[in-house]
This record gives sequence, structure tokens and C-alpha cells, in this order.
Amino acid sequence: MVRSEELNQCFEKLMMTGDISKKMGRAAITEWKDIPMELLLRIVSLVDDHRTIIMASQVCIGWREAISLGLTHLCLSCQLQSLNLGWCENVGDVGVMSLAYGCPDLRTLDLCGCVCITDDSVIALANRCPHLTSLGLYYCQNITDRAMYSLVHSQGKKKKPSTSMWESIKARKGEEGLKSLNISQCTALTPSAVQALCDCFPALHTCSGRHSLVMSGCLNLTSVHCACAVQAHRSLPYVPHHHAH
Repeated sequence: MVRSEELNQCFEKLMMTGDISKKMGRAAITEWKDIPMELLLRIVSLVDDHRTIIMASQVCIGWREAISLGLTHLCLSCQLQSLNLGWCENVGDVGVMSLAYGCPDLRTLDLCGCVCITDDSVIALANRCPHLTSLGLYYCQNITDRAMYSLVHSQGKKKKPSTSMWESIKARKGEEGLKSLNISQCTALTPSAVQALCDCFPALHTCSGRHSLVMSGCLNLTSVHCACAVQAHRSLPYVPHHHAH
């Protein structure tokens, strides 16, 4: 919902000016979406809170188009934790790298369908966004093992070595790290790199009912399994096979 109190204040301020009142005439405005584009652009130019502008862009298609035409500056470094850029096909490494450097508190980022990005984007996120817990890379087919290992290495810098995988999982329970990753259709990835990533982030699951590591369409990654899936397989009772004589 749009934070209408600030928009209302800006609207009233503009209505007090003669030129806007004349252009409006007797036109009735019963809903926010009825505001003419020219007036909306004037309102947006007076709003100081960038979060209000982002929320206002979700009112309707007309508002989103108007704001995108009139917006010339937007600072996201102070409030941004979640961003969906899915299928924004013109987004490239320069944009994502700028995002990573300017928004270190980023936690959730959807880059699914951003076909122009490469490993450089993921490396920047790995190095500059330590709180990142969810990353969507579906159909980003330029992503290679280099990106996966950058995530592993960035996590390794924060962790102390442990004597076993299960001790590591227990020690890291509740700590920050990737908890959701979509690498579906990232066909350049190899099992060794993705397995290293899965081992490094115990919250990434391939087991039934807990798929937080999504690898659809990557037929060469079928051997990748999370630690709990391996443990569950090992704990199955041994059933000897009886050969018929």
C-alpha cells in the first residue's frame, strides 16, 4: 500500500499553485490512479522518501510508466534488502556490480532471466553482500563454476574450520548464508562446483520436500546432493538381496 500521507501533502501543496489548479479544472479525482501524469510527476519530484516512490510505482501500470519517465535519481543504499529484477533482460554486469557495491545489506535478489549477466555479477555479490540469503539465477546461462566458487570462498572467509561436516552444520545452524538458490538452466555448471557450494551452505537442500537448491534442466547435476540427503541414504537399513537358485 502506498504511504499516502506524504503523497497527500505533496498533492495539496501543488493544488495551491495556480497553474495546476487551472489545468485540473473541475476534474474529479476519486482514486490515486486518476491523477494525471503531469501532476503525478510533479508530486514525485517533491517526495523525499525513495521507499514511497518505489511503493507508488506499484499502484498501476500508468503510475509505473510515469515514475520511470520522470525519475532521474534514486538512492537505494539505505533501505534496500530485497529486489526483483527477474526477466529484466537489459540488466548486465555493470548494473548488478553497482548494486552490490551500493547495497551491502541486500538479502534477496532475483536475477532470473537476466541473460546478460556473467560470473562478474555473482562475484561482486559474493564479495560485497555478506547478508545475501536468496539468489535467483534461472536461465543465466553465462554463469559458470567461477561464480559458484566465489560464493564458497566468500563464505569460507567467515567460517572457522571444523573436524566434520556434521559438526560444521551444527555450528552454522541459524547463521547467515545462502538459504535459497535457483540455478535452473545454468547448463555450464559442473557437479564439483555445485556440490562444493551445497556443502558450504547447509541450508541449501536437494532432498524431497525441502528443495531450496533448484537445479531444473541441469541434467549433469543429478549427482549433487545436500548433506542431509546423503545422511538419510546412509541411514537406510541394509536389506540383503537373495538370489534365486
